[in-house]
Amino acid sequence: MKTFVLCVVAVIFTTTQVSSTNAQSLAKRHQVGLKLGIWNQVTDVRTEIQRGFATTSVKSSGGMGGLFYGHWFSENQALIVSVGSMVANIETVVNMAGTTSETAVVAPVLIGMKYYFLQSSLDSPVRPQATASVGTFIGSQTRQQVGSTIVSDTRAEMVFGGQLGLGADFLLSRRFMLGTAIAYNVMQDFEEPIGGSRNYGGPEFSLSFSYLFGKIRHQPATEE
Repeated sequence: MKTFVLCVVAVIFTTTQVSSTNAQSLAKRHQVGLKLGIWNQVTDVRTEIQRGFATTSVKSSGGMGGLFYGHWFSENQALIVSVGSMVANIETVVNMAGTTSETAVVAPVLIGMKYYFLQSSLDSPVRPQATASVGTFIGSQTRQQVGSTIVSDTRAEMVFGGQLGLGADFLLSRRFMLGTAIAYNVMQDFEEPIGGSRNYGGPEFSLSFSYLFGKIRHQPATEE
């Protein structure tokens, strides 16, 4: 986690040195990108040996990733569609009956809006932004038991949720953009626990990198 934060700080410091010549209009343009970050979960690895049982588990990796698409309706408003995932639980249990392994993943599928809230930033390569999205959080859990026979089953649930965030976009060039954001995920409880938990709502910190395409306007359009 410390390494990730240091990398983000270094990237932001470097990006803030970008010349204002990178300022450009984004209205009617598109973006596709990759997002990596840290969800509210913290890595917890433990190994226990008790009464002939050995258990190794990772309740959550803390890492998350995803893909997103964006389209600017106007200079300061964009539609954002994103698909992400977080490993919620990895567990292996070894006992006299055999080996049981379990993997759980939580994947948010969200659609929302991004808004550049400082009018003075619309002709700048650095643009503070706020986001609001709604959609579904899909929890999937796979359990496999290996002994005298192999038994495997998969269970999935889908619940409603959303996300609110604040951050900044950095225009690196006409084709590339970097973004940083702090967001909070809100979701309903799963009917049955996924990876040992019914709810994975909480904060996340992310770094994104995207490719911009579409017709480039020569002059930024500052809106009232």
